[in-house]
Amino acid sequence: MKVRLMETKRLTVIEAAQSLKIGRSAVYKLAQDGKLSTHKGGRQWRFDARELDKWLKSGKLAWTEDKTR
Repeated sequence: MKVRLMETKRLTVIEAAQSLKIGRSAVYKLAQDGKLSTHKGGRQWRFDARELDKWLKSGKLAWTEDKTR
């Protein structure tokens, strides 16, 4: 039996911001606060596209925007 691993699309900060329809600084803030799961390699932050989609669908963005203002 072959087990096939699904490739995970890793997004840059800019791509994550576009996906979530928020600014780059907001993405950095959410990541630094531990609200977004990140994968950091050296100085580059990467975001799992599926994790961002699940996070967005859970409604956490609306709650977070209220708290950051």
